[in-house]
Amino acid sequence: MTDQRHSHQGLPEIHLYGAAQESSRHQVVRTARWVTMAIVVLLLLGLGWALLVRRANAELLATQAAESAILHVHVVQASASGYESKLTLPSALQGIYEAQIYARTNGYVKQWFKDIGQPVKKGDLLATLDIPDVNKQVEEAKANFDLAKIAYERWGKLREHDAVSQQEYDEKTAAYQQTEAVLKRLHDQQSFSNVLAPFDGIVTRRNIDNGDLMNAGNGGTGQTMFAVAQIDRLRLYAYVPQDRAERIRVGDSVDILRPEAADKPVKGKIVRTAGAIDPATRTLQIEIQVPNADHGLLPGAYVDVALTLKLNRGLILPTNALLINSAGTRVAIVQPDSKVRLQVVTLGTDYGHDVEIKAGLTPDDKVVMNPPDSISDGQSVAIAAETAKGS
Repeated sequence: MTDQRHSHQGLPEIHLYGAAQESSRHQVVRTARWVTMAIVVLLLLGLGWALLVRRANAELLATQAAESAILHVHVVQASASGYESKLTLPSALQGIYEAQIYARTNGYVKQWFKDIGQPVKKGDLLATLDIPDVNKQVEEAKANFDLAKIAYERWGKLREHDAVSQQEYDEKTAAYQQTEAVLKRLHDQQSFSNVLAPFDGIVTRRNIDNGDLMNAGNGGTGQTMFAVAQIDRLRLYAYVPQDRAERIRVGDSVDILRPEAADKPVKGKIVRTAGAIDPATRTLQIEIQVPNADHGLLPGAYVDVALTLKLNRGLILPTNALLINSAGTRVAIVQPDSKVRLQVVTLGTDYGHDVEIKAGLTPDDKVVMNPPDSISDGQSVAIAAETAKGS
């Protein structure tokens, strides 16, 4: 017998603790079994939940991927042009009539009578010339004319008595008429010694002084005697680019802007156009007249001409609806089947926020706003919002 059994008086351990001890052992085993089963069930439930979550996430990702393939866009429709565009062009004021006065015969300035800034009437004497050469020619022509007249009258009497032939009489008649014409021409040249104002106006330039030698006509340097301008009305010319020319109308009002009084525009009116495009500059010349009864405007002054152009029949579209790349300027149009069609457009006037579309678009087309560079023909889109026309 072992020491343990002696200590227990020789009885086995099972007999020492009895049935209560055995029941406790079975309870522990049973509890461990239930705990193990619970852990297994929880592990199975966790695995099942993880599989469900993964499947749900996969379905969500698939849905999002499908949705991302469809581009959500905002669209706008083009509106009729509501702009009265302004066009500002440089120009210079001129008198309604301006003339450079030249001597019509050679001579010396004997005396001048009008200085710059002085008003003149048509026919007023501006200056007189001393023309000794012409005066001598007049004296010579007068002597020839008197002699030819005497001969003509004498041969006329002889012809009445048939004392001379008709041929001889005709020769004397022709000589008389010739000398008379020469004398008249020289008398006309003699009258050119008086330099007269061609119309009412003011003297804007005087280039002569007493004793100056003047040449006939406008040849040579500095031969202009006077410049005269009529400034009760002024005119100016402007040159409109070809793409705006069709919107210019005779009778349209314009604003004349001066640098020294930019806040006080003066009204003018288009009175005529050239009616043709200049092939050298591709512009249309227009003439504008401006009332100037108070002489507040000065001829020769630089001005800006502000034209208000007539409305055209183009369409207006926001500039952020344009797609500009190597393929040109296009817009993305959403078709009834929600597919995109890239359409090339022709631009007109740029108004800043908006731009004129001259061709390639209709008012019913739905145009994508802010189209991405990656947008392509046939791409499916969904309209998120539509902007009203004209906004």
